[in-house]
Amino acid sequence: MHVRRAVPLSAFVVLACAVGCAPAPSPAPPAVSATATDGHGHEHDHGHDAPATLAEGIARLESLSAELTEKLAGNSVEAADEAVHGIGHLLEELRDLAAKEGFAGETRAVVRRALNDLEECFGKVDEAFHAADTAADSPAKVLESVQEKLQAAFKAVKEVM
Repeated sequence: MHVRRAVPLSAFVVLACAVGCAPAPSPAPPAVSATATDGHGHEHDHGHDAPATLAEGIARLESLSAELTEKLAGNSVEAADEAVHGIGHLLEELRDLAAKEGFAGETRAVVRRALNDLEECFGKVDEAFHAADTAADSPAKVLESVQEKLQAAFKAVKEVM
């Protein structure tokens, strides 16, 4: 029974090798738009330069966090919602940068915890923007409620970099 399967399989392998020997043409790079639409129907500008290091990314995240606070204080809800989504994309990039840094042991655990806390806090703010419950806290109140945790996470990650 195993011999029957081996014959067609070996024939397939020989055929695949013969066909696979020719160099495959390089695929055309996908067209990249500077803006993209997320699942919430928002357009986001993805034309920013990705941070080169984790330290640069954390500094950018702190700046965006301050901008978010200002936008919420100025009742610029749509701009603040866009800022939260930009923060989410930056947090994804920070995960990749942290992995490339090659942290080990306790340092790796501290960075991972800090990034988890940052994602959790900004995630709560994002949820407040999209809550269907009108009795839910405003995004500004949610951001205010997580400020201590945000500051602790920023401090923790900066101390180990």
